[in-house]
Amino acid sequence: MKILRSITALLLLLSMAVMTGACTRTSADHPESDWRIVPQGNSRITLRFICSWGGVDSKAEMLKQILSQFENRYPDISVINESLFGEDFLPKIKTDFASGNDPDVFGLWPGSDIKKLVKAGKVADLTGLLMDNLAWKRQFNPDMWSYTTYNARIYGLPFEIIFECMFINKDLFEKYDVKIPENYDELKEAVIIFNKNNIVPIAFNTEAEGTYLYQNLVPLVGGKHDTEIPFIEGQRIKQSHITALNMIKELYDMGAFPRECFTMSNNERNVLFKEKKAAMIVQGSWYIGEFDPDDDTVDIIPFPYVKGYESKKNTMVYGLGGGTFHMSSAAWEDEERREASIKLLRFLTSPESAAQFASRTGMISNVSLEGYDIDYIDMTIKGMRMLEEADTLVGPLDSFVDRTVWEKYIAEQFPYFLSGKITAEEMWEAAIENGIVLDY
Repeated sequence: MKILRSITALLLLLSMAVMTGACTRTSADHPESDWRIVPQGNSRITLRFICSWGGVDSKAEMLKQILSQFENRYPDISVINESLFGEDFLPKIKTDFASGNDPDVFGLWPGSDIKKLVKAGKVADLTGLLMDNLAWKRQFNPDMWSYTTYNARIYGLPFEIIFECMFINKDLFEKYDVKIPENYDELKEAVIIFNKNNIVPIAFNTEAEGTYLYQNLVPLVGGKHDTEIPFIEGQRIKQSHITALNMIKELYDMGAFPRECFTMSNNERNVLFKEKKAAMIVQGSWYIGEFDPDDDTVDIIPFPYVKGYESKKNTMVYGLGGGTFHMSSAAWEDEERREASIKLLRFLTSPESAAQFASRTGMISNVSLEGYDIDYIDMTIKGMRMLEEADTLVGPLDSFVDRTVWEKYIAEQFPYFLSGKITAEEMWEAAIENGIVLDY
């Protein structure tokens, strides 16, 4: 998929009432103006919203502003924002659905969790709604509907495009005269030099986000096929995964990771890199928003390729992020909440909202921003270019397995694997025995 490169000038922000810097067109031109609900008396509808853009996430403040703008436009609707950051998010949303405390509108990336919710009848089918509002549907890049379509029905709105890669502190590479690694051998050389200078080579932990290192290495050894179809007849993991894991074990044995990597939180790992105590980190495009637009000391590079696997060299992890928005079936079945939730979904995924997220956080929008000039920061522009130049785009590995089992039997087992208590084969055997292979 080609991503527009016409990224120049400043975002033209038109004011929205009580919100400085908000992007909008005039109300007459706004696509929502045709179906505004007239409030009945002083009625007020309260919607519950949750996604992973909470806490210290780079999009958290922008999300709060967007929701404030929404409430200002629709004073008969209030939104309770329950969004959480990092490892706190999934347990919360799973518990809510399991206990019958379903949110009305929520964000959740593609993968086993949303598929389970769809299978359980917890997610509203948006197909008819979108077919009745084709102008809305056509705002989205059509290539990405496949990520939110199950059994030929659309259950989510693909708002945010993400990619994964390696972030580097360029100033540390320059200070210690380290070559920016293009391949795995050069990565090991960089590890040796940074260790000698008491700099953590790679910010890594054994929470689920720490496994981005694994998820970026597997496609460079096994390619798209072994990443997206990781099992042999659902009974055995493919050899490329074992190879990639053993390479990570090699990095661990070399001292590439923080001493506290088994106990570090995702935020602690991120801060380690941001505070220049680590030279590299494997992260997603959403991490770009953590940095000042004028910070030229941080850069992104493709994950170093592996010699002997040059045919897989130009491969990038790519897909939809937490900004994939859904409505619960519980909201859909309540007429008032359904109409209010539709309004919220349309507002969240409007070009105006997308332009604000793109301009302020570096988010890559899957909504057409034709007519907007977005002043993307350099790393986002480079990431778009990397995607355009990639030979192969592959989905994140954790989207093709049961995410709950992945966290318990892969991510949480990394300390035992890295310390030599279990092998890569034993780790995956246990995961398969405990249901990591999807049955749909």
